[in-house]
Amino acid sequence: MPSLYLVVKEKTKTRLNEFVGEKKVLKEVLYKIYKNPLGLLKRALFKTLIAPFKYRKGTDYDAQKYWHDRFSKYGKTLTASGDEGLSEEENRRDYERAVNTMKAVFRNEDIDFEQTQALEIGCGTGFYTQLLQDLKVKSYTGADITDVLFPELRQKFPDSHFIQKDVTTEEIIAPPFDLIIMIDVIEHIVSKEKLAFAMKNVQKCLKNKGVFIISPIMEISKKHLFYLHSWQITDIRENFPDDEYLFRALMPFRQSTLLVIKKL
Repeated sequence: MPSLYLVVKEKTKTRLNEFVGEKKVLKEVLYKIYKNPLGLLKRALFKTLIAPFKYRKGTDYDAQKYWHDRFSKYGKTLTASGDEGLSEEENRRDYERAVNTMKAVFRNEDIDFEQTQALEIGCGTGFYTQLLQDLKVKSYTGADITDVLFPELRQKFPDSHFIQKDVTTEEIIAPPFDLIIMIDVIEHIVSKEKLAFAMKNVQKCLKNKGVFIISPIMEISKKHLFYLHSWQITDIRENFPDDEYLFRALMPFRQSTLLVIKKL
């Protein structure tokens, strides 16, 4: 039995983490109210009243339809996969800061891109596709739940391979990869069962000595809107056996943290 001190300590730590997260959210909301109060109100009404009904699918939501509609609305802009409450330029600055972190991770992991076969889960608008192409990756496969942007992506990246796949319910059938990245995807997986299925997909697709990069990792696990769920590192860790995978790094990344996992 844990001592009362340890129980109180753990609960206090959890509440402090929640408080820090709440402060970040409040700061973002206040900025968006100041910047565009009407736009914020419209998005809030849509995501709390209309969208939960429109995209309802049992106890879950129809992620394929949601992202098809969102990408159809915004096209290849960063707003499509980024923060709808920010301008395109603000989203671009946010993404460019993310690139610097990603490059640092690649250097730390000593990735030789000319020998690397890469898979991106949730390729979206192709932002990280471009990054990996710029780094001269040997081969690139992008998987996404909707193919609405695939014609443009295939035209822009003719040497890349794009597949439509819901990694939370469908197995990825492909040769193993040296590098798998999954950025801004898991927060849109709202059930633990689907998260586990997606992580099994990663395990099957990752080569020995391969690197898996995933974000956002949050301080607490909590469901927010109908299509958002924060996951913490313990939720990820329980899907990767300790004797087969090494959790190498957890570092600040955009408004959350980024996790690096290596297969032994």
